[in-house]
Amino acid sequence: MSFTESEIAGFGVGAFLLVASLAAPKVDAFIARAQRRTLKLCEACGGVQKLPCKKCRGRGQERVGFSTPWEKSNSSAPACGACNGRGQIPCSSCCKT
Repeated sequence: MSFTESEIAGFGVGAFLLVASLAAPKVDAFIARAQRRTLKLCEACGGVQKLPCKKCRGRGQERVGFSTPWEKSNSSAPACGACNGRGQIPCSSCCKT
């Protein structure tokens, strides 16, 4: 089986797009940190002094079981114990208290 030049070029472009899409979040985070460093802001939070809670991902409630968005749950989810239901925690890089 032989490939034409345009098929080989198509494979190359496809591979490039795949790698670029996989690397995009890391490149974006790198650029954001560089901009914060240039502006002399906290590199982690950007000077906001709050970060989303890692346990509840900023929702303020723990997720109990799996439910789809169109299913309504009759029971309310318990408040997150890590952030006390606020969804945010103080930035450990710039907040010392």
